[in-house]
Amino acid sequence: MRTERAAASRFGLGVIVVLYMAHALPLYFYNVAVPAILRSQGVDLRWIGMLSLLYLPWAFKFLWAPLVDRWHLPALGRRRSWLWLTQLLLLVGILVLAFTGLDHGLTVFVLVGMWISTIAATQDIAIDGYTVEALAPAEHRLGSMAQSVGVALGSMVGGAGVLWLYETRGWNVALLSLAAMSALTLFAVQQINEVPRPAASQQPSVLRALRRPELRWALLLIVLYRMVEAPAMAMVNPLLVDQKWSLTEIGLLISVGGAGVGMLAAVGAAWLLKQRSAEQLLMHAGWWRTLLYVLLAALLYSGVLATSQFGLGALVIALLALRYVAMTSLYALFMRISSREQAGTDFTLLVCFELLIYFIGGALSGFLAKGLGYTAYYVALAIASALGLLLCRPLLRRFAPSPSSP
Repeated sequence: MRTERAAASRFGLGVIVVLYMAHALPLYFYNVAVPAILRSQGVDLRWIGMLSLLYLPWAFKFLWAPLVDRWHLPALGRRRSWLWLTQLLLLVGILVLAFTGLDHGLTVFVLVGMWISTIAATQDIAIDGYTVEALAPAEHRLGSMAQSVGVALGSMVGGAGVLWLYETRGWNVALLSLAAMSALTLFAVQQINEVPRPAASQQPSVLRALRRPELRWALLLIVLYRMVEAPAMAMVNPLLVDQKWSLTEIGLLISVGGAGVGMLAAVGAAWLLKQRSAEQLLMHAGWWRTLLYVLLAALLYSGVLATSQFGLGALVIALLALRYVAMTSLYALFMRISSREQAGTDFTLLVCFELLIYFIGGALSGFLAKGLGYTAYYVALAIASALGLLLCRPLLRRFAPSPSSP
């Protein structure tokens, strides 16, 4: 029994990576490729920032997360039912986008994007629930690492890959290639090992999750720790375009270099989580993040970055690496405090709130950057980051495992 568990865990990590990559492919098309494409066509920063509205379903998916935890087709299994359905619907959305594109007006583009975002958000509920259930508590750091690696791979293909294909082969080839990659990930769905849900005295619900003090404290932690990250990252691509980077260069930097370093950072974070707590690693990543905001503002003010692509690229890579370290640590913490009786609901509630904070920051980013200018904008974010970390320190002590914890 012990050997079977270890073997299942090793194979299961690879399956989790592919599942997270599957839902990340279309999302990073919108997150990385579309902003760069629109900016290259002269679209205003304020409209690019408002693309964050497409992530609205991710902020509110907790409303239907209990349904994903409760309902399924017995013949397929509790998690496999939803993974099959959502992946097929994602494919439909990508194919529709391939044949409508930007030529049919903004309304069609946004509606198709909202469809894709909603389906991917629903799929993420099932993936998160499966990850928490399939791994022992001691392996949650590995599940969080697998999630980060899968998202990084999705960013490489959905971001850099699509940008390169768009610039060299056009819209249809880029989107049809994205659809083909999404179809291939269906093979991973059949490989998951369904885990029976523990007997529960109550049906899964959001209210049941909110009654737990540790989840309420986690919501406050998200506000304090993550409130500056979305505004900082949302303006990176427009900043690169304004610094005369080409679309291909941006794609290679963000979705190849950044995602590659991000995967290494996620693996490194999983290793560090064996030596120290997620709480400690979050604080270290946060202070390094603050320092990089200050450095970016200083170099923008001095004008050095206008003549040094290497310097700006290195800063962006460092920010992305720290983001993956923080994400791996934060999600390991989320998994630790999620109840196995309603793993999809608890984990989804935390991630949804995180994305709501991210959505608000991203939506405001264009207005703030346009009003302040890039230099003052990153100075303000550095100050907000430092203040948030000071408030996080006593809060994180509430999550520290007791000496008797496994």
